[in-house]
Amino acid sequence: MKSHKLRVSPFAPVVYNPNLGDLSLLIAPPYDVISEEQCRKLLSNHPNNIVRVILPPSLDADDPKRYEKAAALWRDWLARRIVIDLDEPSLFVYLQRFSLSGRVREQISLIAAMPLFDYETNLVRPHEFTMPKPKSDRLELLRATGSEFGQVHGLLSDETSEWNNLLKAIVKETAWLRASLNGVEHIIWRVNDSKFAEEVNRLISNQWLVIADGHHRYETALAFRNEIADAKVNLEHPANFISIVLADYQRNATVLPTHRLLRFVSQEFVERALKEIRHRFWSEEVEWDGSEEKLEQILANHRGIPFVFSAQSKSLLVTIKGIEGSIVQFLEQLPLPLRKVDTAVLHQSLLPVVFSSVGIKPEDLDVDYTHDANFAYGFSKQERCMAVLLRPISLELVRDVAAQGYRLPPKTTYFVPKAPSGLVMRKIIN
Repeated sequence: MKSHKLRVSPFAPVVYNPNLGDLSLLIAPPYDVISEEQCRKLLSNHPNNIVRVILPPSLDADDPKRYEKAAALWRDWLARRIVIDLDEPSLFVYLQRFSLSGRVREQISLIAAMPLFDYETNLVRPHEFTMPKPKSDRLELLRATGSEFGQVHGLLSDETSEWNNLLKAIVKETAWLRASLNGVEHIIWRVNDSKFAEEVNRLISNQWLVIADGHHRYETALAFRNEIADAKVNLEHPANFISIVLADYQRNATVLPTHRLLRFVSQEFVERALKEIRHRFWSEEVEWDGSEEKLEQILANHRGIPFVFSAQSKSLLVTIKGIEGSIVQFLEQLPLPLRKVDTAVLHQSLLPVVFSSVGIKPEDLDVDYTHDANFAYGFSKQERCMAVLLRPISLELVRDVAAQGYRLPPKTTYFVPKAPSGLVMRKIIN
């Protein structure tokens, strides 16, 4: 009988052999955030960097045998004990230490094996849509290697702080693994205490989680599970589980805004769009120097949904209060939870109204994205360019949207830091 409660269990990890030296040179970001430049750097860091196996799109993307080669390399590493398959199942307390906006932060979470719950159970809920191509890519790699090289990231609720305090008690002990990547320190404690495991499951048994990062990998794992005949008759088969980072959203999760970079076919379109925005919406010119701190101040404490439109040397604060006649009909087409989501309001009401009014068609502009406000500021000073600066979405709203069965527009969330590939891995099929 399948469990209808959230639960996790220890798993036997695969880790890099300590004899290889600094683990920092062996791990890599998740496959989907690795640029070509970063891929080259990772490849030069160490001949056994995990990037050689996880195959980001920039690595041998056109080689029809790339998955076969990745699997052969992985088997070779296991045989030569480049990576070692440990016998004892464990849970893992995981701390990330990083700097954001000039302040050092720490986020603490748990790495464990969790049963693969179908979305229909409502125990695991997505917050964004997935695309077929990344899922087929990850499924081919999973079929070939039979292993997981990183974790999906899920968010729980911890209103009482019991979860946070339970994990913090472990952090006082001696760490098991340490590594650094892109300015983030990753520290792991291995826990084999059955009472700790019991307490973990007590705290999560009546909960549900929202996937923060790793939607494609979660859905790939579901598809892979359904292909394994033994998994259908043995509920404890490793293919019925996925390794996951579990954190509470109240204290141990950080999401960054994703700013929009619009490049028009002519400067005239930029001027016409700004004029139309001023005409239709509450707006005021603001002094912005490109800094994150100043942007946060400008976007804070407004009764409505604020955006900063920046072009050339001017920045315009635009506040949507939801009663503007020109966008009411667009807002009414959105489900109630999405009417509070900045990206939904921007792309499904504000921009359609403005662009249709001034005759701008989709082919008249290119859209790109950045999490760096200063980069967006520099972009906005170029000819034919406009940056649209947004607030980060609140984690309460992410949970609320997922709880009601909806998904957010693309490029709404960007959770940091990412759990790297190669830190704690799991073998599913021998």
